[in-house]
Amino acid sequence: MTSQKPASASADRMHRSRSERGQSLAELAIFAPVIVLVLLMTLDFGRVFLGYVNIENMARIGANYAAINPDGWQGVGDVAKKARYQELMQADYHSAGCTPPNPIAAPNFSGYTFGSTVRVDVTCSFQLLTPFIGSIIGSGNSVPVSAYAVFTVRTGALDSGQTIGGTLPSAAPTSSPPPGPTPTPGGPTPTPDPGATLPPTFPPVTVDFYGTPTSIDSFGGGPTPSPGFENIVGIEPLAVTFTNTTTGTQVACLWDFGDGGTNGTCSSTVSNTYTAKGTYHVTLTVNGQSMTRVGYVTVSCKVPSFSGVRKNNAAGLWTGAGFSGSVTYLPGNGNYQITYQNPAGGIINPPGGCSGATLTVGP
Repeated sequence: MTSQKPASASADRMHRSRSERGQSLAELAIFAPVIVLVLLMTLDFGRVFLGYVNIENMARIGANYAAINPDGWQGVGDVAKKARYQELMQADYHSAGCTPPNPIAAPNFSGYTFGSTVRVDVTCSFQLLTPFIGSIIGSGNSVPVSAYAVFTVRTGALDSGQTIGGTLPSAAPTSSPPPGPTPTPGGPTPTPDPGATLPPTFPPVTVDFYGTPTSIDSFGGGPTPSPGFENIVGIEPLAVTFTNTTTGTQVACLWDFGDGGTNGTCSSTVSNTYTAKGTYHVTLTVNGQSMTRVGYVTVSCKVPSFSGVRKNNAAGLWTGAGFSGSVTYLPGNGNYQITYQNPAGGIINPPGGCSGATLTVGP
């Protein structure tokens, strides 16, 4: 009898252990789908919120463009300006990651004269990762998001016929009045020149930006004081994401990437891919104020590895990598196998660049 008690106790412990493991597995089976669902719902709500921010900015861009080009929709309108509006909105819909309506709604003008208003409504449908959310809000597997912006028309004609321009003219120098008698108060009020052009009023801003390369063979850029923030270097194609850190209300924006590419968005980020070797200046203009980073992007060459390459093949590999500088061969027997090189393989934009860099190889 005494020898059976320990065996019985051991059996009880094993039974309890199996029961606890079974209970843990059952709890995991119950709660794991709930945890996954909560994570997916969090991800979906984050995507929708970010999309709302994007389309709100999209509405401002469209309203700003329409406010300075009201003649595009006045009367028969201007086909080129309407097409440019559609192009801007399509590009922003694409960057927002949602399905645009077809066709994209035109701006709604209260009038086409200076001081009238124009409203742009933007609607967007975001596809959900979690169908369960759609069943809750009753929208199927997508969430409709909308935003609008209202801008004042800044070009056109006043009731008096005075023309208001849509660009920022240079400020005229201030001249001192000629000496002479002071005019008597109460005299006739001078009549304004009907042909005068008045500039639109933009809020003041402090323009700033930085770029971050996203290609594998690249480095530099980033916010100050990141290492190498003064210059972005890489090989073609070099993809760069630019971040707009301008402070103040941004009404009109224009990116000039230096390679002939431009973008009129005021979004926080914009991307450009450089496909030709060279050094490029990048300029951001916001509300008529500009900042230029001179020689900011350099598209150069990458030194190949010559390890195991035969001497007679070195020049072809060097020029094939885009370099035009000379190749120096250290003494060795015949068509030797290269084990030494300077500069080392993998270096991007060595001293002298694609045209001035020289190579030395040896056995």
